[in-house]
Amino acid sequence: MSQPVLSMEGISKEFPGVKALEEVDFKLYPGEVHALMGENGAGKSTLMKILSGVYAPTQGVTRLKGKDVDFRNPLDAQQQGVSIIHQEFNLFPNLSAAENIFIDRPEMVGRFGRINWSKMIGEAQKLVDSIGGGGIDVRKEVRHLGVHSQQVIEIAKALSFRADVLIMDEPSAALPENEVQKMFDVVKRLKEQGVAIVYVSHRMKEIFEIADVVTVLRDGRKIATQKIEEVTEQSLIQMMVGKEVSQLYPVRSMEHREETVLEVKGLSLDAAHSISFALKKGEILGLFGLPGSGSHTVAQRLFGLKKGTGEIEVNGARVQINSPGDAKAKKIAYVPPDRHRQGIIKPMSIRQNLSFPMLPQLSKGPFLDRERIGEMSRSYMERLHIKATSDLQSVDFLSGGNQQKVVIGKWLATEPEILILEEPTRGVDVGAKAEIYNIIHQLALRGLSILLISSEMPEVIGLSDRILVLHKGDLVYEFGHGEADQEQLLKRASNPRTMKGDAV
Repeated sequence: MSQPVLSMEGISKEFPGVKALEEVDFKLYPGEVHALMGENGAGKSTLMKILSGVYAPTQGVTRLKGKDVDFRNPLDAQQQGVSIIHQEFNLFPNLSAAENIFIDRPEMVGRFGRINWSKMIGEAQKLVDSIGGGGIDVRKEVRHLGVHSQQVIEIAKALSFRADVLIMDEPSAALPENEVQKMFDVVKRLKEQGVAIVYVSHRMKEIFEIADVVTVLRDGRKIATQKIEEVTEQSLIQMMVGKEVSQLYPVRSMEHREETVLEVKGLSLDAAHSISFALKKGEILGLFGLPGSGSHTVAQRLFGLKKGTGEIEVNGARVQINSPGDAKAKKIAYVPPDRHRQGIIKPMSIRQNLSFPMLPQLSKGPFLDRERIGEMSRSYMERLHIKATSDLQSVDFLSGGNQQKVVIGKWLATEPEILILEEPTRGVDVGAKAEIYNIIHQLALRGLSILLISSEMPEVIGLSDRILVLHKGDLVYEFGHGEADQEQLLKRASNPRTMKGDAV
């Protein structure tokens, strides 16, 4: 075996009152994809921040290409050959792809301080082409590029520093299902070029498809490092959570549901397409489609974030929903897909976040009823098993799974009858997923009607009583409980025929 390009030995990191990492060893070899796994709070982010120069370790040694290194900051790490691609892209939308790749780089400045545009564009195009992005014109502004192309630009930017080590943090989180394979092709090209890749992801399927080796962290300690062929999904889950998660999806009882809570007729998604469907009391109705199918628009229309034509009936009465306030008044709640931008206010406390939608009801005249607000927030912390020191803790310091529970909790506090969940477990670990799935199941058992919109096919299949499939704004198929598998679901979403009754 070749010498490791990177070796981290005995890495520990302490914050006031918290030991985030304890004597962790981590090795990475050229041309290797090394998956780093663990629940939120396991220490993955801290280890990667030490490797990328954000944090200095409390103790331990990092060696890069056989030499001890002590990165002062992320730029220092980049210049020495370690680059990181974050889950949320760090690109300037109004600049070209070439400018994003070589921004603030002295080697692109010619005589008299002028930018050497031909050199910049040529070098950028060469980099992009080398990782399979030949269809991308680097002269285009980034805002005109698709998500996958933007990711290629991020990778090219990292490689422009001649990276020996590339950290990919949840690289598929921003990608639609049909573009993940393209990202894998880029990773394989990087492997062939000898780049060592740390691949951080919660998605089991990806780990088994792309990784050579996997390291599992739990509670700041390394549990194991094994070749990917030596582990199974079940053994990985057990290492991550410290116990066996035998039933990720709760078993749904399929009693016949009669009462219709929500019915939409000719709900417009764009100028040419509209859909109709009904949601029963206590039902989990899955809505699945590839990007551009219109599933996100359905959520926006039902919650009053987007206007259009069509009829909406709630409990048999026709209603007009032109704003979130209208939706809330009709007992409709919406958990959006991006908790960081749309769901939580990070600097504020759990209590403040949970109480926002209910402030008028939690007031005495012009003053807030702080006692009632505290009782409500503590109640939802207990009901949803939100792990924190108290409800006064800032949500910024919660794990992804607990942040997502706060988003769910603040809308449950409005006591809705209809709950729209869009990407309810995006960016959370497998243990938190199991908890959120159980919350969703229990809510439906209590009679809450749930519209589940998710790009994760196992999630839609595992939770839904029925699944409606959308394709480019049309409702093209309906699966009953237990009728769909991932292959059939993807087939219907990409190659539609007719509604239910057509042979699968």
